[in-house]
Amino acid sequence: MTLVVVVLALAVLPVPAGGPVVVEEVLAVIGNAPILVSDVTLAQDVRLLPRDTGESLESYRSRLLDARLRLELQYRDLETSGVLYRLHLDTDSALRDLVDRAGGSEVLNRALAAGGFTQEDLEQLALRLAAARAYTEERLRPTVSVTLEEIQQAYEHLVRDQLAPSGAPAPPLPEVQDQLRTLLVERKLNDEIRRWLDTARDRLGVTRFTR
Repeated sequence: MTLVVVVLALAVLPVPAGGPVVVEEVLAVIGNAPILVSDVTLAQDVRLLPRDTGESLESYRSRLLDARLRLELQYRDLETSGVLYRLHLDTDSALRDLVDRAGGSEVLNRALAAGGFTQEDLEQLALRLAAARAYTEERLRPTVSVTLEEIQQAYEHLVRDQLAPSGAPAPPLPEVQDQLRTLLVERKLNDEIRRWLDTARDRLGVTRFTR
């Protein structure tokens, strides 16, 4: 009954003299959760991703939409599975990170006010960032390991082969072993994150209405 009243109330709202005005737009849907134009604008205000030199605003906002979709997909997957409530979320750290990315609290507060955003909007974005980080560090990273054989292979391909054309001598393996291990761990971790996203996408469903 309440729904009918709301619909009727919307139907009799006066139309502006210049015609209808779009105040919000759904860009994508994850399950039943929409990603709105305002979500991308907030991501832009906090510089969720750095903007490439010479990159058009359209291209930048498209990448921001992708990033915002990934965050929401990760968050909704963790929420649906219940894993979210068993993680140690450092939302304060995520919030500080967003403020720093935006250029400081004064710059961010002006941007939030100009966009009509509230502190709650910012905290919800920080929550999603904290959840993705916590799951990655607490659940995925411990599953990643690197063998000595893999380090040796990386040394051959990434160090010796790249230096061979220049004739420069390759550093001894012990000198670069730790750097190679870190590189391989991060590569494997990224693979695990991609698998997580693929599984979450299949489970929840993602529809993007714009490029």
